Amino acid sequence: MSTLENTISMLEVLPETDLLKIQDFTTKLFRQRKTECPFPALSEDDIIKSAELSEQQIANGECKNAKEFLAELRREYGI
Repeated sequence: MSTLENTISMLEVLPETDLLKIQDFTTKLFRQRKTECPFPALSEDDIIKSAELSEQQIANGECKNAKEFLAELRREYGI
């Protein structure tokens, strides 16, 4: 199955509220001028704080193994 086919199959099972959120987000992305970024710029301090928080979450076991997470997504969406 191609990436496009996988994407379509995932979209087909999403609830209407999620589809509207996706539509709103993609609309915002494409309305931006090419020189503008749709995401807010982060300061160096913000990036460091985010990295520190991530490290704390990992140390506390508050994260999932990427392989397990992807396997869950595949099971949930039948990919």
